[in-house]
Amino acid sequence: MAKTNTIVQLKQENDNERMWYVEYWANYVNSHTDKEWSSQQKVIINSQLQNAKHYRLTPKEYLSIKGEKCFRD
Repeated sequence: MAKTNTIVQLKQENDNERMWYVEYWANYVNSHTDKEWSSQQKVIINSQLQNAKHYRLTPKEYLSIKGEKCFRD
């Protein structure tokens, strides 16, 4: 029973954290100009794309590990 309570508590904490972040982000987007926050997002997205270029696994290998099918060669 204690294990179930722990799982329920962890789920509740996770849900609370997610809601806090959604509200935080909504407030951030509403209090900053589109130009400001979109330029920040651009930096994050570009860095993720750059990192993906140096990833050692092929898309097919990565998806295989996840148990998903790759639809491109």
